[in-house]
Amino acid sequence: MAKNYVVGVDIGGTNCRAAVIDHSAGKIVARSLNIPSRAMDGEEYTAQQVVEAVRQALDNANITADSLAGIGVAVPGHVVPKEGKILWAPNFHGQWRGVFLAKPISDALKVPVFLGNDANLATLGEYTYGVGKGTNHLAMITLGTGIGGGVIIDGKLLTGSNGGAGELGHMIIAASKTARGGNTIYGTLEGLAQRDAITERAARKIAEGRKTTLLTEKYDRVFLTPQLICDAALAGDAVALETFEETAYFIGLGLASVVAIFNPEMIVIGGGIAQAGAILFDPMIRTTQANSIGTLYESVKIVPASLGDNAGIMGAAALAILESSNS
Repeated sequence: MAKNYVVGVDIGGTNCRAAVIDHSAGKIVARSLNIPSRAMDGEEYTAQQVVEAVRQALDNANITADSLAGIGVAVPGHVVPKEGKILWAPNFHGQWRGVFLAKPISDALKVPVFLGNDANLATLGEYTYGVGKGTNHLAMITLGTGIGGGVIIDGKLLTGSNGGAGELGHMIIAASKTARGGNTIYGTLEGLAQRDAITERAARKIAEGRKTTLLTEKYDRVFLTPQLICDAALAGDAVALETFEETAYFIGLGLASVVAIFNPEMIVIGGGIAQAGAILFDPMIRTTQANSIGTLYESVKIVPASLGDNAGIMGAAALAILESSNS
């Protein structure tokens, strides 16, 4: 008998979330609460928390685990999907290395479990259920605390030789030692355009004595965030606007490389920083066009993501559907 449901799980450094998805309709039917992931305590605790989140979601959907075709889990790290193994998760305690996370979850719930990188699965989510539905060649970049990405080629998620493909945030776009990303390599897109790079860029301008509303008590530089800088930019603050224009320039350079290497139909921009809207997108698109091969740029659309915080969960569900149908 066909099983109509899968569960998507999104694990973060702080919380994990699970949702039951009716894969025939492509819709979430029930969710868990945000449950502490206990990622800093060790993988055995995180596995237990994922199991608890899945059970909560199942209870809220009024179904049992034997109704599931599979469970997909999005993890922020280098994942080997076919082995259910995390090679490296730098944001977790001890920088998880060589952790087999799928097996203890599967053993507890008696359901097949499939792992994927969170940004890769957000890409798969947008491709399957979101703004990329109907395309065959798609790339996605997620802008936030770090910068992740994913690539769909001929309708298939690009995973590489050991699951590590699609790390678009780690493209080197500057030769000088300007900024480091999470892997400590200088000049990466992540190092130049992630959350901390944006706030540090604004803070340097404040330190230079530039006139800006970011100097008011509300915008105390200790508490600078991209959202506060965005609000100031929307109000016309020159320093804030300049900060976003510079950030958009670096992102545009990265997107031009994506256009040249993958020739996608669409590039999806997701993550919290993408919520800045036109003050980011307009200069970003101009830079992409100015630095792209014209005939390649003509065939690509650069668009905001549509699934928001659900992208990882929906992508994890899509992975579960794909893998369970192939097993």
